[in-house]
Amino acid sequence: MKITANRDLHVTTTWGASINIAKDEVREVGDDLGLQALQQGAVEVKEEKKPAAKKKVTKKKRARTKDGHYKADDPSTPDVNEAYVEE
Repeated sequence: MKITANRDLHVTTTWGASINIAKDEVREVGDDLGLQALQQGAVEVKEEKKPAAKKKVTKKKRARTKDGHYKADDPSTPDVNEAYVEE
């Protein structure tokens, strides 16, 4: 859990753990110590999710011969579609 405080803060637990949080400092602590800090006035820092990278969209159009007729797909090449070309 990431926490911060708008003032200097000293958090101590009954089991002996303690941390100091300086004003506007972001600290990563365990959930148990983080909950103690939240009770004493700290706030949790939420991470913003990065937007996913946009996928490049390619438009395809029908392939044509020299005469302007549509090309057919060659069945002997199953991994290539000759009937369409990228614009």
